[in-house]
Amino acid sequence: MQDSIFSEEQEKSLPLKDVLALGHHLATELGFSDSCDTLGKWMSHYLAEMMDRIEREEDGEKKEKYQQQTVELILKIWKHRNSLSGDAYPLARFKGIINSLSILSPEANVWEKNKLNKYELLAAESFSMIVNLYRSLHFIEFVALKSVRNKQVPPSVLTDEEQEFYDFVISWAEEELNFRSSSRMSNKSEYEEVSDQVCDYIDELCETLNELKKTISTTRSP
Repeated sequence: MQDSIFSEEQEKSLPLKDVLALGHHLATELGFSDSCDTLGKWMSHYLAEMMDRIEREEDGEKKEKYQQQTVELILKIWKHRNSLSGDAYPLARFKGIINSLSILSPEANVWEKNKLNKYELLAAESFSMIVNLYRSLHFIEFVALKSVRNKQVPPSVLTDEEQEFYDFVISWAEEELNFRSSSRMSNKSEYEEVSDQVCDYIDELCETLNELKKTISTTRSP
């Protein structure tokens, strides 16, 4: 997914309450307190200070002036949301999935169409299993999904493309969580259940890879 930058028209159309809500979100989620990023610390602290100044100011004229300054700062920070730390940008936690969508495509398995011999059969199976493992490893990140919902920024500050992708990934993850919760028979936590399943799957993958290794070794033997 390419970087999305708000146009001036979009910025002007954003409701003030949504921009300020975004400011509160950014000040909370930037998470530079334990970072060595001096500029990042200053930015988050300065934004938090500006937000607090608006809330405490009783003079209407000054309050409006502070709001305008804060809105400009929030929008400047938001324009660089793809590089923000922590959960400031809602899609940041999905960067791995976004970058790997081409790998997850069924068309990427070049051996699937021509399974003419044992080697190609095992190659196709190994590829599919590795892709499924990759998806499962990403899924482990969603065990704390409920907290992500609570941190969502106002929809109006996301582009249509960003909001559509966010909703799709969250819905997929919630369906997976609900399915796994309904089928869970033990007293283990969701994370323990998913971790056990992934570990078992890795064992199966290792067996398939070992069989593929034997096939390749046999083929190259004189």
